[in-house]
Amino acid sequence: MPDTKHIALVLGASGLIGKETLNLLLENNKYKTVYAITRKPLGITHPKLTEIIADMSTVDEALKELQVDHLFSAIGSTKSKTPDKKQYYEIDLEYPLKVAKSLHQNGCNTVCLVSSMGADANSSNFYLELKGKVEEAMQAVGFRSVHLFRPSLLLGKRKEKRFFEQLGKVLFPVISFLFIGKLKDYKGIQAKDVASAMVNVATQGNTGVHIYQTQLIKELA
Repeated sequence: MPDTKHIALVLGASGLIGKETLNLLLENNKYKTVYAITRKPLGITHPKLTEIIADMSTVDEALKELQVDHLFSAIGSTKSKTPDKKQYYEIDLEYPLKVAKSLHQNGCNTVCLVSSMGADANSSNFYLELKGKVEEAMQAVGFRSVHLFRPSLLLGKRKEKRFFEQLGKVLFPVISFLFIGKLKDYKGIQAKDVASAMVNVATQGNTGVHIYQTQLIKELA
């Protein structure tokens, strides 16, 4: 009896990890249909891909009857792009949570969330606090499987330049030999490796809440 093929949805498909995740899902024969929520067309044509053009104000209606198995949430803003903290919360927390609740209500059982190393809802750092709250909110939705990915410095080609990431890309190769033992989690990681690990764990069907730091992500990629 052939394995049942999955249906996935990617939130944040135009971003660094989201784009890699989308490409891997389209190439993976374990997935028969892949949806991507975007504000504007991605410019990709693939027989398995269906784009859903929506934003926070219209996404509820767009997802009202949509049934998927796996949600891959890789959406996120930056302080430079979204200096207003209220808008930052809307993009990083309220929007993905709204999508997650809609999909879960329609039968989605698995979520893979791109978070951040150091995510902590009680952190004094705004970014880490926000990521921690997103993690907590996703766990509260009721998914059978929750996979939280906490990568360190992300490596890959972005549309926009991020100063500290650019600096890290220069420095980390020079000092990478220092990151041994527990410090391995501080090494930079390719966005494609994060995407690959997410797709791999989603198809394994393990239930419960799972947290993945950089080194484990690399091993699962």
